[in-house]
Amino acid sequence: MPVTNTYKFYVISDSVGETALRATNAALAQFPKLTNISLKRFPFINTMDELKPILEEAAKVNAIIITTLVDEGLEQFASEFSKDNALEYHNVIHPILDLISQKTNMMASEKSGTLHRLDDHYFDRIQAIEFAVKYDDGKNKKGFELADIVLLGVSRSSKTPLSMYLANKSYKVANLPIFPEVHIPDEIYQADARRIFGLIASPLYIQNIRKKRVEMMGLGEKATYSSLERVKQELMFADDLYHQLNATVINVENQSIEELAEQIIGHYNKLLL
Repeated sequence: MPVTNTYKFYVISDSVGETALRATNAALAQFPKLTNISLKRFPFINTMDELKPILEEAAKVNAIIITTLVDEGLEQFASEFSKDNALEYHNVIHPILDLISQKTNMMASEKSGTLHRLDDHYFDRIQAIEFAVKYDDGKNKKGFELADIVLLGVSRSSKTPLSMYLANKSYKVANLPIFPEVHIPDEIYQADARRIFGLIASPLYIQNIRKKRVEMMGLGEKATYSSLERVKQELMFADDLYHQLNATVINVENQSIEELAEQIIGHYNKLLL
Protein backbone atom coordinates (compact mmCIF):
# COMPACT_ATOMS: atom_id res chain seq x y z
CA MET A 1 0.00 0.00 0.00
CA PRO A 2 1.57 3.36 -1.00
CA VAL A 3 2.63 5.72 1.78
CA THR A 4 0.38 8.43 0.33
CA ASN A 5 -2.74 6.37 1.15
CA THR A 6 -4.73 7.11 4.27
CA TYR A 7 -4.84 4.22 6.71
CA LYS A 8 -8.39 3.94 7.98
CA PHE A 9 -9.18 2.45 11.38
CA TYR A 10 -12.73 1.46 12.34
CA VAL A 11 -13.10 1.03 16.11
CA ILE A 12 -16.24 -1.01 16.88
CA SER A 13 -17.58 -1.67 20.36
CA ASP A 14 -20.74 -2.92 22.05
CA SER A 15 -20.17 -0.32 24.77
CA VAL A 16 -18.47 3.10 24.80
CA GLY A 17 -15.42 1.91 22.83
CA GLU A 18 -12.96 3.61 25.15
CA THR A 19 -10.77 0.52 25.59
CA ALA A 20 -10.40 -0.19 21.87
CA LEU A 21 -9.81 3.49 21.16
CA ARG A 22 -7.09 3.79 23.80
CA ALA A 23 -5.38 0.60 22.67
CA THR A 24 -5.39 1.77 19.06
CA ASN A 25 -4.08 5.24 19.93
CA ALA A 26 -1.40 3.74 22.17
CA ALA A 27 -0.22 1.54 19.31
CA LEU A 28 -0.33 4.38 16.78
CA ALA A 29 1.74 6.54 19.13
CA GLN A 30 4.62 4.16 18.47
CA PHE A 31 4.61 5.25 14.82
CA PRO A 32 5.22 9.03 15.06
CA LYS A 33 5.93 9.31 11.32
CA LEU A 34 2.56 7.76 10.47
CA THR A 35 0.36 10.84 10.11
CA ASN A 36 -1.88 9.74 7.24
CA ILE A 37 -4.48 8.00 9.41
CA SER A 38 -8.25 8.26 9.81
CA LEU A 39 -10.00 6.84 12.87
CA LYS A 40 -13.76 6.35 13.24
CA ARG A 41 -15.45 5.02 16.38
CA PHE A 42 -18.74 3.11 16.43
CA PRO A 43 -20.03 2.69 20.02
CA PHE A 44 -23.05 0.71 21.28
CA ILE A 45 -23.13 -1.79 18.43
CA ASN A 46 -25.31 -4.52 19.89
CA THR A 47 -27.20 -6.00 16.96
CA MET A 48 -26.38 -7.53 13.60
CA ASP A 49 -28.44 -4.81 11.89
CA GLU A 50 -26.10 -2.19 13.34
CA LEU A 51 -22.89 -4.12 12.75
CA LYS A 52 -23.36 -5.25 9.17
CA PRO A 53 -23.51 -1.80 7.45
CA ILE A 54 -20.40 -0.68 9.34
CA LEU A 55 -18.47 -3.71 8.11
CA GLU A 56 -19.75 -3.18 4.57
CA GLU A 57 -18.57 0.43 4.71
CA ALA A 58 -15.20 -0.73 6.07
CA ALA A 59 -14.85 -3.16 3.15
CA LYS A 60 -15.37 -0.33 0.66
CA VAL A 61 -12.50 1.72 2.14
CA ASN A 62 -10.26 -1.23 3.11
CA ALA A 63 -10.31 -0.20 6.78
CA ILE A 64 -8.41 -1.85 9.60
CA ILE A 65 -10.99 -3.06 12.13
CA ILE A 66 -10.33 -2.93 15.87
CA THR A 67 -13.09 -4.18 18.20
CA THR A 68 -13.97 -5.06 21.78
CA LEU A 69 -17.05 -7.07 20.83
CA VAL A 70 -17.74 -9.69 23.50
CA ASP A 71 -20.98 -11.14 22.12
CA GLU A 72 -19.96 -14.41 20.47
CA GLY A 73 -22.38 -14.05 17.56
CA LEU A 74 -21.32 -10.51 16.69
CA GLU A 75 -17.63 -11.32 17.14
CA GLN A 76 -17.83 -14.37 14.90
CA PHE A 77 -19.74 -12.51 12.20
CA ALA A 78 -17.29 -9.58 12.23
CA SER A 79 -14.29 -11.90 12.14
CA GLU A 80 -15.62 -14.01 9.28
CA PHE A 81 -16.76 -10.95 7.31
CA SER A 82 -13.29 -9.44 7.63
CA LYS A 83 -11.64 -12.67 6.51
CA ASP A 84 -13.97 -13.01 3.52
CA ASN A 85 -13.28 -9.41 2.48
CA ALA A 86 -9.52 -9.46 3.14
CA LEU A 87 -9.77 -6.89 5.94
CA GLU A 88 -7.28 -6.65 8.79
CA TYR A 89 -9.21 -7.48 11.98
CA HIS A 90 -8.26 -7.51 15.65
CA ASN A 91 -10.42 -7.95 18.74
CA VAL A 92 -8.60 -6.35 21.66
CA ILE A 93 -10.46 -8.20 24.38
CA HIS A 94 -11.03 -11.72 23.03
CA PRO A 95 -7.43 -13.03 23.26
CA ILE A 96 -7.35 -12.00 26.93
CA LEU A 97 -10.76 -13.57 27.59
CA ASP A 98 -9.57 -16.82 25.99
CA LEU A 99 -6.37 -16.78 28.04
CA ILE A 100 -8.22 -16.28 31.34
CA SER A 101 -10.84 -18.86 30.39
CA GLN A 102 -8.18 -21.47 29.63
CA LYS A 103 -6.28 -20.74 32.83
CA THR A 104 -9.31 -20.74 35.15
CA ASN A 105 -11.63 -23.15 33.31
CA MET A 106 -14.32 -20.49 33.63
CA MET A 107 -16.47 -18.99 30.86
CA ALA A 108 -16.65 -15.24 30.23
CA SER A 109 -20.05 -13.65 30.83
CA GLU A 110 -20.07 -12.05 27.34
CA LYS A 111 -21.91 -9.04 28.75
CA SER A 112 -21.13 -5.70 27.12
CA GLY A 113 -20.07 -2.70 29.16
CA THR A 114 -18.56 -4.66 32.07
CA LEU A 115 -15.00 -3.57 31.34
CA HIS A 116 -15.12 -0.45 33.48
CA ARG A 117 -16.72 -1.59 36.72
CA LEU A 118 -13.88 -0.07 38.75
CA ASP A 119 -14.98 3.44 37.82
CA ASP A 120 -18.70 3.09 37.26
CA HIS A 121 -19.65 6.74 37.72
CA TYR A 122 -17.21 8.12 35.15
CA PHE A 123 -17.90 5.50 32.51
CA ASP A 124 -21.66 5.58 33.11
CA ARG A 125 -21.54 9.29 32.30
CA ILE A 126 -19.46 8.79 29.16
CA GLN A 127 -21.77 5.99 28.07
CA ALA A 128 -24.85 8.16 28.66
CA ILE A 129 -23.39 11.03 26.61
CA GLU A 130 -22.60 8.69 23.72
CA PHE A 131 -26.12 7.30 24.03
CA ALA A 132 -27.72 10.77 23.92
CA VAL A 133 -25.80 11.64 20.75
CA LYS A 134 -26.69 8.37 19.05
CA TYR A 135 -30.40 8.57 19.89
CA ASP A 136 -30.93 12.33 19.49
CA ASP A 137 -33.93 13.49 17.41
CA GLY A 138 -35.27 9.97 16.95
CA LYS A 139 -32.28 8.88 14.84
CA ASN A 140 -32.65 5.29 15.97
CA LYS A 141 -35.95 3.87 17.23
CA LYS A 142 -34.17 1.26 19.36
CA GLY A 143 -33.21 4.05 21.75
CA PHE A 144 -36.77 4.41 23.03
CA GLU A 145 -36.61 0.90 24.44
CA LEU A 146 -33.11 1.23 25.92
CA ALA A 147 -33.39 4.74 27.39
CA ASP A 148 -33.80 5.62 31.05
CA ILE A 149 -35.70 8.72 29.96
CA VAL A 150 -37.56 9.52 26.73
CA LEU A 151 -38.18 13.20 25.93
CA LEU A 152 -40.91 14.22 23.49
CA GLY A 153 -41.57 17.76 22.30
CA VAL A 154 -42.24 20.08 19.40
CA SER A 155 -39.34 21.83 17.71
CA ARG A 156 -37.49 24.34 19.98
CA SER A 157 -38.76 22.85 23.24
CA SER A 158 -35.23 22.17 24.57
CA LYS A 159 -35.14 18.40 23.89
CA THR A 160 -31.48 18.15 22.86
CA PRO A 161 -30.00 20.49 25.52
CA LEU A 162 -31.98 18.62 28.18
CA SER A 163 -30.84 15.27 26.82
CA MET A 164 -27.19 16.27 27.01
CA TYR A 165 -27.51 17.77 30.49
CA LEU A 166 -29.22 14.64 31.80
CA ALA A 167 -26.58 12.52 30.08
CA ASN A 168 -23.92 14.38 32.06
CA LYS A 169 -25.75 13.10 35.12
CA SER A 170 -25.47 9.54 33.74
CA TYR A 171 -29.06 9.15 32.50
CA LYS A 172 -29.48 7.53 29.09
CA VAL A 173 -31.85 9.79 27.18
CA ALA A 174 -33.53 9.42 23.79
CA ASN A 175 -35.67 12.18 22.34
CA LEU A 176 -38.15 12.58 19.52
CA PRO A 177 -39.40 15.73 17.78
CA ILE A 178 -43.20 15.83 17.43
CA PHE A 179 -44.80 16.85 14.14
CA PRO A 180 -48.49 16.24 13.23
CA GLU A 181 -47.50 15.05 9.74
CA VAL A 182 -44.87 12.56 10.90
CA HIS A 183 -45.81 9.07 12.09
CA ILE A 184 -45.06 8.41 15.76
CA PRO A 185 -42.92 5.24 15.95
CA ASP A 186 -44.61 2.18 17.44
CA GLU A 187 -41.67 1.94 19.85
CA ILE A 188 -42.93 5.06 21.63
CA TYR A 189 -46.27 3.41 22.40
CA GLN A 190 -44.46 0.29 23.59
CA ALA A 191 -42.10 2.18 25.92
CA ASP A 192 -42.67 2.32 29.68
CA ALA A 193 -44.97 5.33 30.22
CA ARG A 194 -43.17 6.17 33.47
CA ARG A 195 -40.04 6.95 31.45
CA ILE A 196 -41.74 9.27 28.97
CA PHE A 197 -41.70 13.04 29.51
CA GLY A 198 -43.64 15.43 27.27
CA LEU A 199 -42.27 18.97 27.01
CA ILE A 200 -44.74 21.85 26.63
CA ALA A 201 -44.84 25.66 26.67
CA SER A 202 -47.25 28.36 25.60
CA PRO A 203 -47.66 28.98 21.85
CA LEU A 204 -46.24 32.50 22.11
CA TYR A 205 -43.15 31.25 23.97
CA ILE A 206 -42.37 28.64 21.29
CA GLN A 207 -43.19 31.10 18.51
CA ASN A 208 -40.71 33.68 19.83
CA ILE A 209 -37.92 31.12 19.98
CA ARG A 210 -38.73 29.96 16.45
CA LYS A 211 -38.76 33.53 15.14
CA LYS A 212 -35.22 33.99 16.42
CA ARG A 213 -34.24 30.72 14.80
CA VAL A 214 -35.79 31.81 11.49
CA GLU A 215 -33.89 35.11 11.65
CA MET A 216 -30.60 33.31 12.28
CA MET A 217 -31.25 31.09 9.27
CA GLY A 218 -32.06 34.10 7.07
CA LEU A 219 -35.57 32.94 6.25
CA GLY A 220 -38.54 35.22 5.67
CA GLU A 221 -40.74 36.44 8.50
CA LYS A 222 -43.72 34.64 6.97
CA ALA A 223 -42.17 31.20 7.39
CA THR A 224 -44.87 28.70 8.36
CA TYR A 225 -42.50 27.17 10.91
CA SER A 226 -42.76 30.23 13.15
CA SER A 227 -46.41 31.14 12.55
CA LEU A 228 -48.59 31.16 15.66
CA GLU A 229 -51.24 29.00 13.99
CA ARG A 230 -48.65 26.36 13.14
CA VAL A 231 -47.24 26.36 16.67
CA LYS A 232 -50.72 25.96 18.17
CA GLN A 233 -51.43 23.05 15.84
CA GLU A 234 -48.23 21.27 16.86
CA LEU A 235 -48.78 21.86 20.58
CA MET A 236 -52.34 20.53 20.40
CA PHE A 237 -51.08 17.42 18.61
CA ALA A 238 -48.34 16.97 21.21
CA ASP A 239 -50.79 17.43 24.09
CA ASP A 240 -53.09 14.73 22.68
CA LEU A 241 -50.13 12.39 22.27
CA TYR A 242 -48.93 12.92 25.84
CA HIS A 243 -52.44 12.10 27.07
CA GLN A 244 -52.51 8.88 25.02
CA LEU A 245 -49.12 7.83 26.36
CA ASN A 246 -49.86 8.88 29.95
CA ALA A 247 -46.59 10.79 29.83
CA THR A 248 -45.37 13.11 32.57
CA VAL A 249 -45.76 16.67 31.27
CA ILE A 250 -43.03 19.23 31.94
CA ASN A 251 -43.52 22.93 31.18
CA VAL A 252 -40.23 24.33 29.84
CA GLU A 253 -41.33 27.97 29.71
CA ASN A 254 -38.91 30.44 31.32
CA GLN A 255 -36.99 27.70 33.11
CA SER A 256 -33.30 26.90 32.90
CA ILE A 257 -32.06 23.54 31.68
CA GLU A 258 -30.80 22.84 35.20
CA GLU A 259 -34.24 23.48 36.70
CA LEU A 260 -35.99 21.34 34.11
CA ALA A 261 -33.52 18.50 34.58
CA GLU A 262 -34.08 18.48 38.33
CA GLN A 263 -37.85 18.28 37.80
CA ILE A 264 -37.45 15.34 35.42
CA ILE A 265 -35.02 13.54 37.72
CA GLY A 266 -37.39 14.11 40.65
CA HIS A 267 -40.34 12.58 38.76
CA TYR A 268 -38.15 9.76 37.44
CA ASN A 269 -36.93 8.80 40.92
CA LYS A 270 -40.44 9.00 42.35
CA LEU A 271 -41.98 6.84 39.63
CA LEU A 272 -39.28 4.26 39.04
CA LEU A 273 -37.18 3.95 42.19
